[in-house]
Order: sequence, then C-alpha cells, then structure tokens
Amino acid sequence: MNKFREFLIEALAVLWSNRLRSLLTMLGLIIGVGSVITTLAVGDSMNRSVKNLLSPFSQAASFVSPKEDQPDPQNAAIRYEDAQRIAPRVADASAVYPVVEIVTTTEVRHTEKTLVVDTDGAGVGFDQTPLAEGRRFTVDDVTAHRHVAILSDQARLELFPDGGPVSGRSVRLAGIYYTVVAVQQKPLNGGALGGSSDDITVTVPYSLIPELGYTYVDGLAVVARDQDKVAQVGDEAIAALQKIHGTRAQYDAQDLKSVNDIINKTFTVLTLVVGFVAGISLLVGGVGIMNIMLVSVSERTREIGIRKAIGASRRDIAVQFLTEALMLCCIGGLIGLIFGVGVAEIVIHAAIAKVVGTVVSFAWFPIVTIAIAFSAGVGLIFGIYPAIRASYLNPIDCLRYE
Repeated sequence: MNKFREFLIEALAVLWSNRLRSLLTMLGLIIGVGSVITTLAVGDSMNRSVKNLLSPFSQAASFVSPKEDQPDPQNAAIRYEDAQRIAPRVADASAVYPVVEIVTTTEVRHTEKTLVVDTDGAGVGFDQTPLAEGRRFTVDDVTAHRHVAILSDQARLELFPDGGPVSGRSVRLAGIYYTVVAVQQKPLNGGALGGSSDDITVTVPYSLIPELGYTYVDGLAVVARDQDKVAQVGDEAIAALQKIHGTRAQYDAQDLKSVNDIINKTFTVLTLVVGFVAGISLLVGGVGIMNIMLVSVSERTREIGIRKAIGASRRDIAVQFLTEALMLCCIGGLIGLIFGVGVAEIVIHAAIAKVVGTVVSFAWFPIVTIAIAFSAGVGLIFGIYPAIRASYLNPIDCLRYE
C-alpha cells in the first residue's frame, strides 16, 4: 500500500513537472469523454423529458377516429351509440367510450370565457393528469348522467379567480350547472410537442354527449385490459366499426404506447450512433497517451536503469508507468466529465426546454460511472504496452543510454 502511494505521488510529480505536455496529451481524452458524456446526458434527458410529457396520458388506451382522406366521410363518421355497439366485439378492451371536444362559452363575472369541454369515462381514463383536489368520475356518475365536471388548473384560475378549494362549486355549461368534483394539477408546458397549457378545459362524463347536443363524436377511446394489447384492441375496434359502417369506411388507431416505443428506439439508435462517433475521439486520445508514454519511457531510460540497479523489479517499473498513464487518463476524464456535463446542461436548458417545455435531468450516477470507466479503460488499454516495454529494458543498456 505504501509503495502504491509512492507511485501515485511520483506520477503526480511527473505530470506536474510537464504540465503543458500533460494537458495537451489529455486534450484528446477530454474531448472524447466530454463528447460521450454530452451525448449520453442529452439523450437520456430528452428521453426522460418526452416520457414525462406523455405521462399524463394513458398508454393503455387507443384512440380510434375516422381518416381525413377517405371515399365516404359521412358514412365513416362515428356516432355516440357506436361505442356500445362495438364494445362486445372488442374482447380485450376493458372500456370503450365516445370522446368529443367541444368549444363553448360561459360567463364569469359578466365576462365571456371560451371553454374547451372534453369527455372522459369513469376512473383513470385516457387523461391521467394527476388531481390537485377532488375525485375522478365514478361508474354511477356515468350511468346516472350526473352533471359533474373536472376542471383543468387553468380553468380553476379563470372560472374561480377568488381561489380556495372549488370542489362542490358549480360551473355553467350550455345553460346547465355542473358540480365540480375535482381539479387537475398544473400540466407540463407542452412546448412543440403538446398543446397549450392556457386552455380552459372542463371534462364531463361521456354519457352527457347527447345532452350537449352531439350525435357524432370525434372518436372512440378503447382501453385495453393488457397494455401489451393496445394496438390489438385498436385494430379490433376498427374491424368492428367497419362491420357497422361498411368496409369503405376508413379509420385510424393511435396509441401512446406505440409512440413511446418509437421514441425509445429512436433515442437508443441516435445515442449509439453519436456515441460511436464520439468514441473515435477517445481512440485518438488513447493513441496520444500511448505515444507520450512511449516518449516518456525513452526520456527516462537512464532513470529506469538506475532503479533496476538498486533493486526495482520489472513489476515495480511496469506499475510505475501504468500508474502515470492511469493518472493522466483519470485527470483528463474528470475534466472531460465536467466539460461534458456543462455542455449537456446548456443544451438541455437551451434546446430541449423549448421543445418539451419542462425538462427532466439525466441520471447522474450512470453518467459519472461511464466517465470513470471510459477513462480508466483508456488508461489501461493504452498504458499497458509502454509500461511493459519499460519493465523489460536491460538495466546495463539503460545505464549506457545518453
């Protein structure tokens, strides 16, 4: 242990006595490690941020709607009662209900406000945004056609500006009063991938769609019993709709699970490709370290001969030079880690924040572990040969070396 500590102290002394050369030698490694860390950190943060953005929406549900471009749009239009008609034909679905989005107005303190009215089912439906207060719709709310509503955070601010709990209070929609049973938490800013968080959204049970004056709906939410069968229930719902409306009616099934899977694959491929390119910098940095260590062996040939003459073993010489290589790589890796994390934070908050609104930081522990592992690995791989070469030098030839 004492001998290893001496090797460390001596390695630091050698590097410090050749500060400029050591810094230039580490430059390739600094850029390599920094590039790898930046790539991994930005990719991980982007992946986590997009998943967080999609988290309020169910990945167990498929949304089926008519295609925009089709031969008979009127025939393909989905009716409110279609949900009940196709539900028995979609065996793997736990729920099938109609979804419609209505833009209406209401008056608040003599001021007209524009509202977006959404529909949803009982329990945790397609919209899984956490609640700040209150409860979700129950089966009784849906079957009994109760006039209840869940407000978005912005709707609470606009409709009840006096603040305080709003559960139990009423909001007027199309001349009918609805009892507020819950308020959603403030949503993430959608950025370029989502809608506006400034919408005054009020969600009501889907069973009230006919009462709101709508026969046709935007689409059907098909909730799968098993998350792995989301795409399957979407296809089953389309097949059931075509039996009702005919094969000329064309429909699309969209689900967030497929979107999430595509995002995961895309980020994985991009991270691997960019990481491979950044790894080339590590290779270049490693070659530079091997080169400078070979130069160091040549410069210190006489020193090696003296050490061997006074009893130093081959192992001692090899460990000494390998320690210097590892020290060179670890210091370079630490600087590269700081550089990479700094660049990653700038990219995350300057670019990703504009795309997804709210960002989720990358996982620190794996990133630091990778940086240390890369640095130590480069030091071992490219430091072994110079160390072994130094250990096998003949002490007599070393002492004669000028």
